Amino acid sequence: MIEVRPEPPDGPAAQKLWEEYIALTRARLGEDFQPTEEIFGNPEEFDTWLVLYEDGEPVACGGLRGDEIKRMFVTARARGRGHGRRLLHALETVAAEAGHRRLRLLTTESLVEARALYASAGYFEASRFVIDGRTDYWLEKDL
Repeated sequence: MIEVRPEPPDGPAAQKLWEEYIALTRARLGEDFQPTEEIFGNPEEFDTWLVLYEDGEPVACGGLRGDEIKRMFVTARARGRGHGRRLLHALETVAAEAGHRRLRLLTTESLVEARALYASAGYFEASRFVIDGRTDYWLEKDL
């Protein structure tokens, strides 16, 4: 059974998924990578936080901070089953219901799967920049 629930962004499911997300990011960007609030957001700043459960296990999460999607992540063991698309759609729905006309998100070159998902869901590159030798992208989508 698949279920998407609003939860606190610093709750147990979010913390467990955050640890795996940071481990993946460090594996791809290097152990020296330090997560910053500027990139990932601070839990107190989220307007909405959603956790996707598969058979009672938290397998994906993401939040909204204003018109930005932050910390969207699907655990490795649950990839390839449409959970990212489901979660993205849920976040877009919440944003549209809150009156947002456009969503944006920041991603990086090494998160190839995420960039492919966003492109297939209609997100376009608004800008790109190089920081610490990697290319990051601001993507946007009109709702």
